[in-house]
Formats: sequence, structure tokens, C-alpha cells
Amino acid sequence: MNVILDAVLLRRRLTGIGHYIRRLAEGLERHPDVSRVRYFFTFRFGSSIPAARTDGKWEPMRNSARELPFVGPLYGAARGICFRALSAWGGAAVYHEPNYLLLPYSGPTVATIHDLSYLHYPQYHPIERVRRLERGLPRTMARAGHLVTDSEFVRSEIVSRFGVAPGRVTAIPLGVEPNFHPRTMEECGAVLRRYGLEGGRYLLSVSALEPRKNLEGLVDAYSRLPSEIRKRFPLVLTGPKGWLSESLEERVAPLARSGEVIQTGFVSAEDLPFLYSASAGFASPSFYEGFGLPVLEAMASGTPVMTSDRGSLPEVAGDVGLLVDPEDVPAMTAGLERLLTDETFRERARREGPRRAAGFTWEKCVDRTVGVYRRVMK
Repeated sequence: MNVILDAVLLRRRLTGIGHYIRRLAEGLERHPDVSRVRYFFTFRFGSSIPAARTDGKWEPMRNSARELPFVGPLYGAARGICFRALSAWGGAAVYHEPNYLLLPYSGPTVATIHDLSYLHYPQYHPIERVRRLERGLPRTMARAGHLVTDSEFVRSEIVSRFGVAPGRVTAIPLGVEPNFHPRTMEECGAVLRRYGLEGGRYLLSVSALEPRKNLEGLVDAYSRLPSEIRKRFPLVLTGPKGWLSESLEERVAPLARSGEVIQTGFVSAEDLPFLYSASAGFASPSFYEGFGLPVLEAMASGTPVMTSDRGSLPEVAGDVGLLVDPEDVPAMTAGLERLLTDETFRERARREGPRRAAGFTWEKCVDRTVGVYRRVMK
């Protein structure tokens, strides 16, 4: 079969959905049932996966521009016109939109809907993004031959909130890459020195700096830990600046001055596995996630995990992670203390985390996605 994949996010520095698109593209290139993959970028098609970008210098400016009134709709309309005209060339194909909103297409279609956070937490998104999803997502749900979600949680939300027939939605969990695995502190040494970190002596959190990730709550919970724990385990916030992060930055500033919070900014895909593996623990108390890939990556690395007891995160963490109420700061503080000091829990998490993570592979994700393509092409 032939596949068209919207790959515009591969032209940017990769974050969550971008990583999903890249792993999907790489898997489709190798899949025996896929003859050809065509990639649609901003306004043109390409036949190969572009190299990953590490320079995000202009990314915040571009993102801000796209969220301006009229700019986003005009950009989307222009892409739609180009896609409709150019996709007619190259023969019959199934079009997969991996980033929510389908472009105009007359053939078989699949759309991946990663989460519905814009419905639950609209205040945590740029207003133009919320409006774009409010306008476009119901149309996509009506047009798509099939819908894919990353978790059963989001699948059930789509069925219940939008009345989509259960048979039209398939939950396909994401995978974890082989380079996320336990490592010795000696193996991590070179990367740790680059970031000024000491192996086994920091608490890690990996996410974009945005309100939905509840990093402000995490910082508040962390600041209530006994001072000896904070001195021993500084909180390392790893990830690019997102949006509406001013309040978080104000909260972090005094802790950063004292050395209790360290911000690394964006970390390359090459360095990130080492930071996971060398950390004392990983915390991700997000208010809402459609999957929670960093939780899976941390478990695969043999790192004890604390995460939220809501959304899709319990599906990922299972009985290996420590689950807490992300709106209960004292409960998060207690959870962090256990995460960092309870050796019985920590040893079990180090042992069982990689075993659980081994059940989530990109090969399974790609193969099940190709199965959905077969269904819509019948």
C-alpha cells in the first residue's frame, strides 16, 4: 500500500508529537506491507525523512506567530489548498494525519488524536489553538475513515464526548526506543559533566514548560521537602520553554539561585537517555496526558517514577509507578519523599520498570497502525 503522512513537524525541533511522527515514518519505511511513503511538509511533498533539527532558535517566534488571530487560519487554509492539489499526483494512497486535524483529501483517511486537553484545560492553551481544535476536530472525527488514539483513556473520551462509534476508534500505545535502558554511572559520566550534574543525586522532570504539565505544583511540592533531601537531590527541569510559563519561572527563580532547581532547557535525543538513567527519580505530575511518553522512557531506564493518578498515566505506569493526585501538593510532597528515600519501593521500581516498558515497542505501534490502514482501504 501507499501512504501519505503529514510530516510538517519533522521540519521543527522534535517534541512529543514530532517524535511520534518520526518513529511512525521510520517504521513505515521498513514495513513489508508499505510500498511507498510520501511526506507532506509545509507546502510541498517529499520522499524522504528529513534529518532531526537541533537548532530551535526561531521556534518560539514561529509558534507565537502561528497562534495569532488570522495567521493560523490563513496558514492552515494555504496548506490545505496545496495538499489537495498535490496529493492527487502519485497514485492512490491512504492519508494519515498524525497531528489531529485532517487536510482536504478525497481518499481513505486516518487521523491520530493524542488527547482532548483543550476541552479540559482550555486556559492552559493559546486561545487560537483552542479555537482551531474546536472548529476542526469535530469535522475530522466526522470525515476520518478511522481514528487512532495513544491510550484507551482518550479513546473512551472520544466515544463518550463526541458520540463516535467505538468501532471507528482504535487505541494504539506508543513505544519506547531501545536507547532508553539502565546504564551505569560511569557510562553516564560524560553527559552528566556536560550539564553539571552528579549521578544518582538529582530528581528529574522532562516536559515542555507549560501549565498543563503541573510543573508549578511539582516545584511547590518539592520546596516542602526537608532541606537535607533538597540539598542532596536538586530538581532538574528538562525541556523547552512552552507557553504561559511566566508564573512557573517566578516560582523557580529563588530555588534556582540556591541551586535546588536546575533548568537545562531543551536536551538532545542523544543526551536524554543518560539523564534519565543517572537520575535518582523521575516526577511527572501532569494534570492530563494522552499517553505520557516520558514516564515510559523513565521506567525503561530503570528509574523510579512518580506520576499522576489520572488521565492515561496509570495505563503507562501500571503498578510500577507511584501514583499521586496532581492537585494535592502535600500528597505530592509525600510521594517525592518516598520516591527518593524508600529503598524497598526504589529497588522494585528499578527492577520492574524495564520489564513493563519492554511491552511498549514502536514496532507494535507501527504494525497496528498499518492494520488500521488496511481497514480503511477495504
